[in-house]
Amino acid sequence: MELMEFLYRVMEKLSDAGVPIVFKGAMVLNLVIQNNNPSKVERLTRDIDGDWIGEGPTMEQMLNTLQTAVKDVDSSLLVEIYREFGEKKSAGFKIVNEFGEKIASIDLSVRKNEFTQPYLSYVNDVSIIGASLDKMLADKLHAVSDKGVCRRVKDLVDIYAISYISECSIDKLVNIWDKTGRTPGDFTEFRERMTDIGLAYDKLVGIKNKPDFIDLYTRVSEFVYPFSDLEKNKGAVWTPYGWKGLPVQIKGRSR
Repeated sequence: MELMEFLYRVMEKLSDAGVPIVFKGAMVLNLVIQNNNPSKVERLTRDIDGDWIGEGPTMEQMLNTLQTAVKDVDSSLLVEIYREFGEKKSAGFKIVNEFGEKIASIDLSVRKNEFTQPYLSYVNDVSIIGASLDKMLADKLHAVSDKGVCRRVKDLVDIYAISYISECSIDKLVNIWDKTGRTPGDFTEFRERMTDIGLAYDKLVGIKNKPDFIDLYTRVSEFVYPFSDLEKNKGAVWTPYGWKGLPVQIKGRSR
């Protein structure tokens, strides 16, 4: 069984059991682009990411729940804790084989997430609850908007892929940031550290049809341009062909 199929099967087991997890990240994004991916880019992953939205979980409760799902898929594997959750820190688990070798990770933030939608897992046609595409995009934009962007190059790849498959409005993203309290930075690091980002991008592995860095950086630059002045650019909408509704003085940046 391939790793990605195994991870989807674990997600299916958790969903069938009614576990209060909203899935997110590359596993969900890959479901979105499965039948509609003009960019041809796909980011492979060894992680399941999600938000545990149930009330007051303990590490032991989460561990036992994950262990049951993993065992249902492959009885030879175990789940271990490697990081306890706390303020601004997700709970970290690793799936290991009988030799103690890490197979994959599961990262679960303990927080509410009202921005959700159902997705269909392609393995057994099981419906899972995942973060909405707008919510994932809002989180990824927040992650690359400030210092540390060189450590978040995988999010730039995801933003690049999402930019080809979905419309999004600045107003919707601002609404998500307002409700989650995660106001993005001004993207100064992204604009000023192109060379460093390129070096980090060159080291990034696990990308099918990995685009040329200049192509990726140019498109993502166009995508994030209006977010440096949200008030001036409110009402603008991104389409797979560029921005609509930007002020006249910067319309020249749209395609």
